[in-house]
Amino acid sequence: MSTVLSISNKLLSIRGRMSIGDENGHTVYDASGQIAFNPTWTLNKGNEQLATVKRKLLAWVPTWNIYSRIGDFSIKRKVFSWTRTYHVIGGQYDGAKIKGNFWDLKFQITHRNQCIASAQGEILSLRDTHSIQVHSNNSEDELFTSIVMVVLHRDREEDRRSASD
Repeated sequence: MSTVLSISNKLLSIRGRMSIGDENGHTVYDASGQIAFNPTWTLNKGNEQLATVKRKLLAWVPTWNIYSRIGDFSIKRKVFSWTRTYHVIGGQYDGAKIKGNFWDLKFQITHRNQCIASAQGEILSLRDTHSIQVHSNNSEDELFTSIVMVVLHRDREEDRRSASD
């Protein structure tokens, strides 16, 4: 059995917000940032904080430090690659890989040669939106996938912003 989620950026949000909903359109997770130079993002389920995500400022490669209820870990982006490629360092998902396609619309999360989740972006959408298929009923896989998708959306947004400067 698998879980279907959808992540999208909220329109006209000053602080930056993302919602992750289920196949029925109900919000499962909510991510929000602070108004700051390098904001800390929090991932919540209802009123419960599940994770914080913060980009490391002084790093040779884009790196995000995550503190969560499934453990603390880092996600690093491979710089010299034709597609977006990330790897996880530390925690129970140590060694997990996140790989995108050339157009940044599809992503696949693998750990120990097993596909945890896959995501498909929407082409014609006002918001940055991805449909996510979590390939297990494990709640930790779902939370890990949600954290990864928040990092991916933040990284894509930062790249777009720096490209327009």
